[in-house]
Amino acid sequence: MKIFHFFGDSVTLGVNDAPAGGWVARLAKKAAEAGLCLPPDTFYNMGVRKNSSRMILDRWEAEFKARVIDGVPSCLLFCFGTVDMAAPKGSPNVPVGESSANAREILLKAKTYGCTALVSAPPVADDEHRQRLDVLCTAYASICRAIDVPFVDIFHPLLNMDYVKDLSDGVHPGPAGNDMIASLLLQAPELASWFKSEK
Repeated sequence: MKIFHFFGDSVTLGVNDAPAGGWVARLAKKAAEAGLCLPPDTFYNMGVRKNSSRMILDRWEAEFKARVIDGVPSCLLFCFGTVDMAAPKGSPNVPVGESSANAREILLKAKTYGCTALVSAPPVADDEHRQRLDVLCTAYASICRAIDVPFVDIFHPLLNMDYVKDLSDGVHPGPAGNDMIASLLLQAPELASWFKSEK
C-alpha cells in the first residue's frame, strides 16, 4: 500500500476537467490499469486554485500530515509555477529566484517524509508567460539536481504535442491535455518505481 500526495495549483486540481478529476485522477486510472492496486493505494489531490509556491510552502506540510497513515509509504509530488510566473500587474507574481528558493525549501523538507519529486509547470498559451515558465523550468531542474530530488520536465514535451490547443482559457487543459500530462508522468523514468504494485 502507498499514499500519493499531489500538491499544486488549479492545473493540478483539474479545472476544465472537473468531471474526470484532472490529470491526478487520470494518472490514478492509468496507474491502476498498469497494475497499481487502488484501493488500498490512495491518491490525494491537494491542488488549490491561484496557489503560488509561497502559498504551497505555507500549507503543504500540515495537509500532508493530515493524510499520513503510520507504516504506509508516502509519495509526494509537487507541480507549481504557473501562478508564480503569471504577471497580471506587469511583473511575475513570484520572481524566479524566490520561486526556486520556495521549491528548494519545500522539497528538502518533503524528502524527509517519503519519495519526493517536482514536476515542471506545463505550457500556457500566452507567449510571454510561456517564456517565463521555460526559464523557471530550467531553474527548478537545477535546484532538483543540487538537492538530489527527481525533476520531471513536462513543459518541453507538451510543447511538442497538441497540448496548447486544448487550453480553452489559455491556462487550464481539458480532457485531452490532462490525459497527456497523466501519460507523461506514468511513463517518466524518474517515477517508474512509484506506480508499481508492491504485491
